[in-house]
Amino acid sequence: MSSTLNLKKNSRRLIGKREAFIMLFAVILTSIGIKASDYFSNVNKDDLKANNGCPNDMVYVVSQYGGFCIDKYEASPSEECPYQDPNNKSETAVNLGTPGCKPVSKSGRIPWRNITQAQAMEACAKAGKRLPTNLEWYLASLGTPDPSSGWGPDDCHVNKNWEKQPGLTGSGKNCVSSAGAYDMIGNIWEWVNEEIQDGKYKDLELPESGYVQSVNTSGLPIETNKEPEEAYYNDYFWIKSKGIRGMARGGYWDNKSDAGKYAVYLVSPPSFVGTGVGFRCAK
Repeated sequence: MSSTLNLKKNSRRLIGKREAFIMLFAVILTSIGIKASDYFSNVNKDDLKANNGCPNDMVYVVSQYGGFCIDKYEASPSEECPYQDPNNKSETAVNLGTPGCKPVSKSGRIPWRNITQAQAMEACAKAGKRLPTNLEWYLASLGTPDPSSGWGPDDCHVNKNWEKQPGLTGSGKNCVSSAGAYDMIGNIWEWVNEEIQDGKYKDLELPESGYVQSVNTSGLPIETNKEPEEAYYNDYFWIKSKGIRGMARGGYWDNKSDAGKYAVYLVSPPSFVGTGVGFRCAK
């Protein structure tokens, strides 16, 4: 008899604990639902749906490795930045140390140049973004028209064919990729979050400087030659095989046919700054 009573008591305890657990779990789910509702109430759902979740200043890039967002335009300093067109890495450092100063992706602005690779990474972080990888940059550039001659004011800026050097972002209405990113060829070189050491990218031994003859699936040249190759739009590959070199892509306003989606610059150290090197951010 006593054993039967004990079983009933233990059963009631188990039921009570199970009910308490279910109630606690329900409260947690409700809380999560409220937070999610609060978050999405502050987001323009139509914009997210139209742009695959990317902010309006970025474009969505389809990829077999997973889609991502990249700035629609080359980065430029926001209005809160003391230097709207930094002349050296010190002025860039002042910008980065200023609260509210961050890179923006807008048309009609002077690209942010005179910035090291590390500073470009920090700048993107201030905007809640990051510097794109080599593969991301390459995928985002695909579809950008890359003529080898006859450049006009609406084409990519590779032959001083815009009014200013560098030109204002988005000036060439024809210079847009399939994803909708502008100026990925020419105007300024763009840092990516990659480097090489002694001529090697990871375990890949890169070729000597020359015209691109073949590339791997991440758009890096694996074969070069002294003669231009039409299949790769006469694009050129620059490299120094000693030391650590930062990676920039695309070319700048005076590279002519050497600039392009297959053009890669692996000559300068990551600390380099110049008037022809800038960046854009990814997310």
